[in-house]
Amino acid sequence: MLKKLFKESIIYGLSRYISKFISVFLLPLYTAVLIPEDYGILDLLNTIVVVSTFLIISGTDTALGYYYYRREFADEKNEMVSSSLWLRLIFSFIVLIVISFLSKNLSLLIFGRDYSVFIIITGFTIVFSSIYSFLFDLLRFETRPWLFTIISTSLILIQIFLNIYFVLILRWGVMGVLIANGSGYFILFVATIVYVFKIYGMRLSKIWFKRIFKYGFPLIGTGVAVWILGSTGRYFIAHYADLSSVGIYAVGMKLANFLGMIAGALQLAWGPFAANIQYQPEAKSVYRRVFTLFFIINIIAVFGISMFSIDILKVFTQPSYYSAKAVVPFLCIATVLSSAYFIVAVGIALTKKVQHTVWIMFAGAFINILLNYFLTPVYGALGTSFALMCSYFVIFIFTLIMSQKHYPIPYDYTKLIFLFIPAAVIIGLSYYFNLKLVVRLPISLLYLSFASIYLYLNYRNSPELRKAIEKVRKIKTYRLKQPENPNLDL
Repeated sequence: MLKKLFKESIIYGLSRYISKFISVFLLPLYTAVLIPEDYGILDLLNTIVVVSTFLIISGTDTALGYYYYRREFADEKNEMVSSSLWLRLIFSFIVLIVISFLSKNLSLLIFGRDYSVFIIITGFTIVFSSIYSFLFDLLRFETRPWLFTIISTSLILIQIFLNIYFVLILRWGVMGVLIANGSGYFILFVATIVYVFKIYGMRLSKIWFKRIFKYGFPLIGTGVAVWILGSTGRYFIAHYADLSSVGIYAVGMKLANFLGMIAGALQLAWGPFAANIQYQPEAKSVYRRVFTLFFIINIIAVFGISMFSIDILKVFTQPSYYSAKAVVPFLCIATVLSSAYFIVAVGIALTKKVQHTVWIMFAGAFINILLNYFLTPVYGALGTSFALMCSYFVIFIFTLIMSQKHYPIPYDYTKLIFLFIPAAVIIGLSYYFNLKLVVRLPISLLYLSFASIYLYLNYRNSPELRKAIEKVRKIKTYRLKQPENPNLDL
């Protein structure tokens, strides 16, 4: 079963790998054209996209994912899926009307100046991206990872091409980025409508409309809380510093998002996979092993990105962005914890106790606002990144506790903590003493050697490692058995 999960994770991850590679490749060009203030404007506009998308989706993605795999509703999938899309379409256009009507007021509130045109363009992008995300989820539920990857990669390439044209060639700045991204989502918006209604029909079932909405409605609060978590810090930075500082924070977040290639790919495959195997007797054992592997990979990834963040920034950005180095470790850990939430929430999801996610998310949001209030005025973006990390840690712990209460899984914590602590100490010392590359390289190699030996000693009898060793042995045996090619003898 794990083989299937990791295979689908890799396939889902292809689009993310391509996306991250291209975005990093273009980063030097963008940072040469867009000043930190431009990045700050785009980052704040993205906060509108996030909260609006949560309001539009209103937990219907989680609801559809839950009912899609229920055996008792197998014959009603057409009505279930088409009704869910109708629900999202209705919410999308309501949000667009509200954003357009309040565009000037929103602009003055967020930026202190009139960027209402940016707000309106963002409103259309919200509609297009929200509907595309429906296709995004549906293909995962259908377990069609290759089609998902082809479509999402096509979107990435379209947006990259349009960004090059509007931003780098025409030099339209922020406006160019908004038009490029909105145009890409519009193409997929049309594709989603055609795909869903052609396969599932256009029927709007009142029963499924109510059922999906009823299941998802409590999660609106969760969505708002997630928006507070991800966006509050940016507003604190904009208020106590300036838009350029927001841009610096955004570049630091871009480095942290490298972890999305690992955590995000697994997260995409995880929901359908976890729901599919819930009836299997070994389900809990699989959930436990996924938890362990997830953290092992991400602890090492956080270590690598944090230790060499300044070197990455020097290669891909301009000097005005180098200060983003300071926020990278905290944002990396926050990114991992935000993805780990979906892993440990499996118990809450399977036992239909999703109401817990509301108060858990609001608890994290409260901690985020409180810490930002005290830390951001003093430490700027560094304080904001630390606040975000602490908030996601609180969410992770509460989610783990509640999930274990309703659906206990025997996770192995001790070995992961033993792997994390030396990594955290090394990163802290490296940043405090501002160690040079020639010093960081051997230290990093020592830690990776320690981690490799430690993991081998603790997991040498695990099924995954035994299978990997067996495959290597088979390859070696196969090569030794191959006859020499007589045509090579001269």
